Amino acid sequence: MRAKNLILVVSLLCISFMMAKAQNVQIKNSAIDVLYRGVKNPVSIVTCANDGVPSISSGAKIYSGKVPGFEGQYVVEITDPEVKSVTISVGNFSNQFKVLNLPTPTITIGGYRSGDEIPKSVFTNSAQIDAVISDVNFPFKDVEYTVTQFIYMKEEDGITSSMVITGNKIPAEILADIKKKPSGSSIAFIGIKVSTPAGQRNAPGFAAKLE
Repeated sequence: MRAKNLILVVSLLCISFMMAKAQNVQIKNSAIDVLYRGVKNPVSIVTCANDGVPSISSGAKIYSGKVPGFEGQYVVEITDPEVKSVTISVGNFSNQFKVLNLPTPTITIGGYRSGDEIPKSVFTNSAQIDAVISDVNFPFKDVEYTVTQFIYMKEEDGITSSMVITGNKIPAEILADIKKKPSGSSIAFIGIKVSTPAGQRNAPGFAAKLE
């Protein structure tokens, strides 16, 4: 009878240990609860025992490493531009993460945004179009966007024409056209393309009035 009781106690201890082990496994993104395309996502994996090397579902890769500024001993990179979610597994435990694109670029000129009233002097001091990330919840502060192309809508004698510009610099011809416009006039940049760590993408247009 004593032997049977001992076996039962040992069995219960084993079951309790296995349950505790499963509950103590943690797989989390050290930056935020989603994974982003085009960046190295820091992932922290904590277990109470050695459960082996973590694996990830198709559309992404995981490897040992550290992302500067974040905790976590693994890095996840999204390799499939179409994948919507991925699952990271360690032993019998797994966790699913939603995959998102990088935030939509916000277009600025000299710090002014679309819809603002802009002094003409801004175009003299900052003759370029910038793309920034304005999402305050986006954790990767070192990610940069660069405007690679834009179209300026020029109005002269009641006729509207377009000028396609490569790069982010506003050329002298456009600056001269803006300079001669009276206060209250509208300016517009459309067809803006932006280079991001996840590839080129279209950005919202920029429209403003001159002070």
